[in-house]
Amino acid sequence: MPELNAEQLAGLERFSVFVNDRPNESISLQKTLTNTGSTELFKMIHTELDAPTDAVAASIYMRKYGFFIAAQLHMLSKFDLLWTGKLEDISLVTSEGNISFSIPSHSFRIVQDRESDIRFLLEQYGHPIVDYMSKRAHISKLILWENIWGYVIWMYSMLFQENNTAAPDDLVILLHDETWKPQLRRSPFKQFLQNEPILEAMANYKRTTCCLYKELPNTEKCPYCPLNRK
Repeated sequence: MPELNAEQLAGLERFSVFVNDRPNESISLQKTLTNTGSTELFKMIHTELDAPTDAVAASIYMRKYGFFIAAQLHMLSKFDLLWTGKLEDISLVTSEGNISFSIPSHSFRIVQDRESDIRFLLEQYGHPIVDYMSKRAHISKLILWENIWGYVIWMYSMLFQENNTAAPDDLVILLHDETWKPQLRRSPFKQFLQNEPILEAMANYKRTTCCLYKELPNTEKCPYCPLNRK
């Protein structure tokens, strides 16, 4: 089991993921996939941010959770490392409406097969959370996956600028339909590109779905919201 160095720890923290064997735990990720836990999570978002509905609360949460997925992919592409812990090992730490994530230092390993490891990441930390939140809050999976995609494409754009050699191949895997089966018929990440070359999409980011952030009080549409184009 590799021990993380300062650069790797800083890379995780850039995405609000902290390695801490004794976190000030608010709620575990596994618990958020229960009625009690999701109600507690949504109540916090309703209270702190005045989210008017559970759908808005779920979308706001998944915007935060996108950081966790982006952090995993960043570690994989930049350091050839994958964290393989269980959902109950991931702690959500909440403060004044902000959500960060804490994981124990164990369960990191060297990447063995990039395609299999990316599939593992999606199947372990992606699909279960998106599927549950979609059903629990009655919100489209496509919105929730695009909330994650926004941070993923931002992360890859940084690695592309650093001339990281693994990032292009890892991104191709994520854009391949087979990577997402059987849970989804095709890659939602590829769908969000709308046939636009990846470098153009990185330079001129725009969404295909509205994340509902505009539903918060005194909040306008995001500059990349598709509703701005109507």
